[in-house]
Amino acid sequence: MGKVLKFDVSLLERLYTSEDVARMEKTMLDIQYRFPKELAEFPSREFYDGRLRTGISNNVLNILDRCEFPWPQEDMGGRSKKNDGQVEVVKRILPMLETTKSVDGAERPALSVAVLSPYSKQVTELKRIHSQSFTIDSFQGRESDIIIFSSVRSNVERDIGFVDDARRLNVMWTRARLALIIIGDRATMASNALWKRALDTCSEVILPAVET
Repeated sequence: MGKVLKFDVSLLERLYTSEDVARMEKTMLDIQYRFPKELAEFPSREFYDGRLRTGISNNVLNILDRCEFPWPQEDMGGRSKKNDGQVEVVKRILPMLETTKSVDGAERPALSVAVLSPYSKQVTELKRIHSQSFTIDSFQGRESDIIIFSSVRSNVERDIGFVDDARRLNVMWTRARLALIIIGDRATMASNALWKRALDTCSEVILPAVET
Protein backbone atom coordinates (compact mmCIF):
# COMPACT_ATOMS: atom_id res chain seq x y z
CA MET A 1 0.00 0.00 0.00
CA GLY A 2 2.82 2.38 0.89
CA LYS A 3 4.36 1.96 -2.56
CA VAL A 4 1.01 2.54 -4.26
CA LEU A 5 0.61 5.80 -2.37
CA LYS A 6 4.22 6.70 -3.27
CA PHE A 7 5.31 6.86 0.36
CA ASP A 8 8.70 5.62 -0.89
CA VAL A 9 9.17 8.80 -2.95
CA SER A 10 10.74 11.76 -1.20
CA LEU A 11 9.07 15.18 -1.20
CA LEU A 12 11.95 16.60 -3.25
CA GLU A 13 11.58 13.89 -5.90
CA ARG A 14 7.81 14.46 -6.06
CA LEU A 15 8.35 18.16 -6.66
CA TYR A 16 11.05 17.51 -9.27
CA THR A 17 8.94 15.05 -11.28
CA SER A 18 5.54 16.72 -10.95
CA GLU A 19 3.81 17.89 -14.13
CA ASP A 20 3.79 21.51 -12.97
CA VAL A 21 7.52 21.53 -12.34
CA ALA A 22 8.18 19.60 -15.56
CA ARG A 23 7.27 22.75 -17.49
CA MET A 24 9.80 24.78 -15.51
CA GLU A 25 13.53 25.00 -16.12
CA LYS A 26 15.43 22.69 -13.78
CA THR A 27 19.03 22.92 -12.64
CA MET A 28 20.87 19.80 -11.59
CA LEU A 29 23.79 19.99 -9.16
CA ASP A 30 25.97 17.76 -11.32
CA ILE A 31 29.34 17.89 -9.55
CA GLN A 32 29.89 15.57 -6.60
CA TYR A 33 32.84 15.65 -4.19
CA ARG A 34 32.26 12.38 -2.33
CA PHE A 35 33.91 9.67 -4.43
CA PRO A 36 36.33 9.31 -7.39
CA LYS A 37 35.17 9.08 -10.97
CA GLU A 38 35.72 5.29 -10.98
CA LEU A 39 32.82 4.97 -8.50
CA ALA A 40 30.81 7.73 -10.16
CA GLU A 41 30.80 6.20 -13.62
CA PHE A 42 28.00 3.66 -13.01
CA PRO A 43 25.47 5.82 -11.13
CA SER A 44 26.12 8.69 -13.53
CA ARG A 45 25.23 6.49 -16.49
CA GLU A 46 22.33 4.64 -14.88
CA PHE A 47 20.65 7.30 -12.74
CA TYR A 48 21.81 10.75 -13.85
CA ASP A 49 21.76 10.56 -17.67
CA GLY A 50 25.57 10.54 -17.72
CA ARG A 51 25.68 14.07 -16.31
CA LEU A 52 27.19 13.38 -12.87
CA ARG A 53 30.74 14.72 -12.72
CA THR A 54 33.50 14.32 -10.14
CA GLY A 55 35.14 17.31 -8.49
CA ILE A 56 37.95 15.52 -6.65
CA SER A 57 41.35 14.33 -7.81
CA ASN A 58 42.05 10.65 -8.46
CA ASN A 59 45.02 11.06 -6.12
CA VAL A 60 42.63 10.22 -3.30
CA LEU A 61 42.94 6.60 -4.44
CA ASN A 62 46.58 6.53 -3.38
CA ILE A 63 45.53 5.73 0.18
CA LEU A 64 44.24 2.38 -1.05
CA ASP A 65 47.84 1.34 -1.72
CA ARG A 66 48.29 1.09 2.06
CA CYS A 67 45.80 -1.79 2.16
CA GLU A 68 46.76 -5.41 1.53
CA PHE A 69 43.69 -5.99 -0.63
CA PRO A 70 44.78 -6.63 -4.27
CA TRP A 71 42.97 -3.76 -5.98
CA PRO A 72 42.79 -4.72 -9.68
CA GLN A 73 43.05 -1.31 -11.26
CA GLU A 74 46.17 0.23 -12.69
CA ASP A 75 48.08 2.80 -10.67
CA MET A 76 46.72 6.27 -11.48
CA GLY A 77 49.81 8.37 -10.85
CA GLY A 78 52.55 9.57 -13.17
CA ARG A 79 53.16 9.20 -16.87
CA SER A 80 54.20 5.56 -16.56
CA LYS A 81 51.83 3.07 -14.96
CA LYS A 82 51.89 -0.13 -12.97
CA ASN A 83 49.43 -2.76 -11.83
CA ASP A 84 50.30 -4.54 -8.58
CA GLY A 85 47.56 -7.12 -9.10
CA GLN A 86 49.17 -8.26 -12.34
CA VAL A 87 52.59 -8.42 -10.66
CA GLU A 88 51.09 -10.83 -8.11
CA VAL A 89 49.68 -12.97 -10.95
CA VAL A 90 53.13 -13.12 -12.58
CA LYS A 91 54.59 -14.13 -9.21
CA ARG A 92 52.14 -17.04 -9.04
CA ILE A 93 52.76 -18.14 -12.62
CA LEU A 94 56.56 -18.23 -12.60
CA PRO A 95 56.93 -21.33 -10.34
CA MET A 96 54.42 -23.17 -12.57
CA LEU A 97 56.80 -22.79 -15.51
CA GLU A 98 59.80 -24.42 -13.83
CA THR A 99 60.92 -27.63 -15.54
CA THR A 100 63.98 -29.72 -14.64
CA LYS A 101 63.37 -33.19 -16.07
CA SER A 102 62.01 -34.63 -19.30
CA VAL A 103 59.45 -37.43 -19.54
CA ASP A 104 62.14 -40.14 -19.43
CA GLY A 105 63.68 -38.65 -16.30
CA ALA A 106 66.72 -37.17 -18.00
CA GLU A 107 67.90 -33.70 -17.05
CA ARG A 108 67.08 -30.95 -19.50
CA PRO A 109 67.66 -27.19 -19.58
CA ALA A 110 65.05 -25.06 -17.87
CA LEU A 111 62.71 -23.10 -20.07
CA SER A 112 63.70 -19.49 -20.58
CA VAL A 113 60.99 -17.07 -19.45
CA ALA A 114 60.87 -13.34 -20.17
CA VAL A 115 58.29 -10.97 -18.74
CA LEU A 116 57.37 -7.98 -20.89
CA SER A 117 55.26 -4.89 -20.25
CA PRO A 118 54.70 -1.62 -22.10
CA TYR A 119 55.41 0.47 -18.99
CA SER A 120 58.80 1.01 -17.35
CA LYS A 121 57.13 1.50 -13.96
CA GLN A 122 55.60 -1.97 -14.22
CA VAL A 123 58.91 -3.48 -15.34
CA THR A 124 60.59 -2.00 -12.25
CA GLU A 125 58.08 -3.87 -10.08
CA LEU A 126 58.42 -7.07 -12.13
CA LYS A 127 62.22 -7.07 -11.79
CA ARG A 128 61.76 -7.50 -8.04
CA ILE A 129 60.42 -11.01 -8.70
CA HIS A 130 62.03 -11.90 -12.06
CA SER A 131 65.26 -10.45 -13.36
CA GLN A 132 64.35 -11.17 -16.98
CA SER A 133 61.71 -8.44 -17.16
CA PHE A 134 61.79 -5.86 -19.93
CA THR A 135 59.82 -3.16 -21.66
CA ILE A 136 58.64 -4.23 -25.11
CA ASP A 137 60.87 -1.66 -26.78
CA SER A 138 64.01 -2.90 -24.99
CA PHE A 139 63.27 -6.53 -25.91
CA GLN A 140 63.32 -6.05 -29.68
CA GLY A 141 65.74 -8.45 -31.34
CA ARG A 142 65.55 -10.94 -28.45
CA GLU A 143 63.47 -14.07 -27.91
CA SER A 144 62.50 -16.48 -25.15
CA ASP A 145 60.85 -19.89 -24.81
CA ILE A 146 57.94 -18.35 -22.95
CA ILE A 147 56.82 -14.75 -22.96
CA ILE A 148 54.61 -13.42 -20.16
CA PHE A 149 53.01 -10.11 -21.07
CA SER A 150 51.56 -7.78 -18.42
CA SER A 151 49.27 -5.28 -20.14
CA VAL A 152 48.82 -3.12 -16.98
CA ARG A 153 45.76 -1.27 -18.28
CA SER A 154 42.54 -1.78 -16.30
CA ASN A 155 40.12 1.11 -15.97
CA VAL A 156 36.45 1.99 -16.24
CA GLU A 157 37.08 4.22 -19.26
CA ARG A 158 38.34 1.15 -21.19
CA ASP A 159 41.36 3.22 -22.24
CA ILE A 160 44.48 1.25 -23.24
CA GLY A 161 46.57 4.29 -24.17
CA PHE A 162 49.65 3.73 -26.31
CA VAL A 163 49.33 -0.05 -25.78
CA ASP A 164 47.18 0.02 -28.92
CA ASP A 165 50.40 0.42 -30.96
CA ALA A 166 50.29 -2.45 -33.48
CA ARG A 167 54.08 -2.58 -33.70
CA ARG A 168 54.48 -3.19 -29.97
CA LEU A 169 51.81 -5.88 -30.05
CA ASN A 170 53.63 -7.54 -32.94
CA VAL A 171 57.00 -7.47 -31.14
CA MET A 172 55.50 -8.87 -27.94
CA TRP A 173 53.60 -11.61 -29.79
CA THR A 174 56.45 -12.81 -32.01
CA ARG A 175 59.25 -13.02 -29.39
CA ALA A 176 58.02 -16.35 -27.97
CA ARG A 177 59.50 -19.62 -29.22
CA LEU A 178 57.01 -21.91 -27.46
CA ALA A 179 54.22 -20.11 -25.62
CA LEU A 180 52.73 -16.70 -24.85
CA ILE A 181 50.88 -15.82 -21.64
CA ILE A 182 48.93 -12.55 -21.57
CA ILE A 183 47.89 -11.10 -18.21
CA GLY A 184 45.33 -8.33 -18.41
CA ASP A 185 41.83 -7.01 -17.96
CA ARG A 186 40.01 -8.47 -20.94
CA ALA A 187 37.17 -5.92 -20.80
CA THR A 188 39.64 -3.03 -21.02
CA MET A 189 41.93 -4.54 -23.65
CA ALA A 190 39.11 -5.86 -25.87
CA SER A 191 37.69 -2.34 -26.20
CA ASN A 192 40.39 -1.90 -28.85
CA ALA A 193 39.52 -3.68 -32.11
CA LEU A 194 43.06 -4.95 -32.76
CA TRP A 195 43.46 -6.28 -29.24
CA LYS A 196 40.01 -7.89 -29.35
CA ARG A 197 41.01 -9.85 -32.44
CA ALA A 198 44.27 -10.85 -30.76
CA LEU A 199 42.58 -11.99 -27.55
CA ASP A 200 39.90 -13.90 -29.47
CA THR A 201 42.67 -16.20 -30.73
CA CYS A 202 43.79 -16.97 -27.15
CA SER A 203 42.52 -19.52 -24.65
CA GLU A 204 41.52 -18.20 -21.23
CA VAL A 205 43.14 -19.95 -18.26
CA ILE A 206 41.85 -19.98 -14.69
CA LEU A 207 44.62 -20.31 -12.10
CA PRO A 208 44.07 -22.89 -9.35
CA ALA A 209 42.84 -21.53 -6.05
CA VAL A 210 45.48 -20.60 -3.50
CA GLU A 211 45.49 -22.96 -0.52
CA THR A 212 45.03 -21.28 2.84
